[in-house]
Amino acid sequence: MALQHEKLGGHMAAAVTGIDLNTLPDGPTQAKLVDALHANLVLCIRGQNLAPVPFRNAMARFGTPMLRKQLAHTAECAEVNIISSEDRDELGDGKKLVNGASWHTDDSFMRAPCSLTMLYGVTVPSRGGDTQFTNMYAAYDDLPAEIKARIDRLKVIHKYESSRKTNRVAKRPETEMAAMPEATHPLVRTHPETRRKALYLNANRMEQVVGLERAESDELLDALIGHAIQPKFQYRHVWRQGDIVIWDNRCTMHKANADYPEGERRLMHRVIVAGTEPF
Repeated sequence: MALQHEKLGGHMAAAVTGIDLNTLPDGPTQAKLVDALHANLVLCIRGQNLAPVPFRNAMARFGTPMLRKQLAHTAECAEVNIISSEDRDELGDGKKLVNGASWHTDDSFMRAPCSLTMLYGVTVPSRGGDTQFTNMYAAYDDLPAEIKARIDRLKVIHKYESSRKTNRVAKRPETEMAAMPEATHPLVRTHPETRRKALYLNANRMEQVVGLERAESDELLDALIGHAIQPKFQYRHVWRQGDIVIWDNRCTMHKANADYPEGERRLMHRVIVAGTEPF
């Protein structure tokens, strides 16, 4: 069966079928997948049935898989994290925790954030549990010229436990927190492969714009987030069993929705890959 493409959103997101990732793609097929990801920012590979190790191996074709100890992982493969509707803040209050409930880009609190995230729908609810994405290229391009001139050289402090956070984050051991000092990233980044400019925001991790007073910083960050999450920039992914969704954190934000029926399970496997260069 030949690789088939389908546009999912008007300005971002595409799906492909006709591939079984239990067999690693050959060079030309992999190149088509990478091109589709760069062109669409979010790529869904439909109809997969993968154990953790083959999932990791297939995702490793896109980059180097990274370990993230703060999330549970499968017994078979440490690079495959488990994202579950049953997750709890085990070191904190013990309550259920919705990972990624606010608009964010993965790993921005790290000094070397991941580039891509791959999420595999192992068990999806009958309805709800969608993932929303927003196009940060388009959000930047849509800004007035005077705003672009103001923000192009600004940097922002990102922290795991930001005072601006908009939803709960899991409590981590002190030793782990010490290994995650605050990171400073540009407010506008240039994608290392496409060379396009994009806003780089994380509503849950940004602390303050470097060089601005707190009130001015908050006003600017709030305005940019509000601009970037306008519906015209968004795509909402409705999960199917066996979907693998790959997104580029260098030019998107995303958020999870926990609006599925009570008692239904949502279980995802996740792989992230390293960034291609500092920014």
